[in-house]
Amino acid sequence: MDICFVTNQTLNQVIDSDLSRISDSDVVVFGFNGLGLVSYKKELSGITEYFRDLALTSKQLSSVIICGCDTDNYGVYRHSVVVADKGKLLGVTDMAHSIDESEFVSGGNFRVYDTSAGKIGILVAEDLFFPESARVLALCDADIIICLFKKLDNYMPQIMIRAGAFSNGVAMALCAKNYCAISDIRGKIIMASSGEIVKSKIKIEKDYHLISSRRRGLYRDFNSGY
Repeated sequence: MDICFVTNQTLNQVIDSDLSRISDSDVVVFGFNGLGLVSYKKELSGITEYFRDLALTSKQLSSVIICGCDTDNYGVYRHSVVVADKGKLLGVTDMAHSIDESEFVSGGNFRVYDTSAGKIGILVAEDLFFPESARVLALCDADIIICLFKKLDNYMPQIMIRAGAFSNGVAMALCAKNYCAISDIRGKIIMASSGEIVKSKIKIEKDYHLISSRRRGLYRDFNSGY
């Protein structure tokens, strides 16, 4: 899978400057700068056309575009990710966990998008910090899990994609402001960059770990004879 990360620029900036810079990729991932704040009220009334522009750009590039944004649902704010595939808007995924006090609240459920590039699981921002999030997407047969993050303040997001990829046997990618990275299923970072536009390739491979745990009653007492 050929993937292109846009870590700093907005969708409109890339469209206005040179769209060829992100062409020839199966998947293009924009961080939260991609669309900024999107108001559902303005989108529905036609005042803004952020989602339409995203879908049209994905059609023009003949690729999947994944773009972070903050959504305003009539005064309810969420961190969200929009997915479009070759001209079709597939859906919007909201962050499922709200940490500490924040004006951004939790939203919809996790989702794996069946796209022309493969089955892509989406993690939004701090959902990455909850191991069960990646586990759910892996169990839903995701070929790759992509997390869009606001801004990195430490190394925890990178640690979490490595741990998630290793424990679930699915490659994970991270896109944040001025940073992107990919971990393979062995938990090894195969690409990390602070570039504005970064192209890379991800090998789709899966590994399933057989896990067993000791349960009470299945083993004889240590002091009993054999």
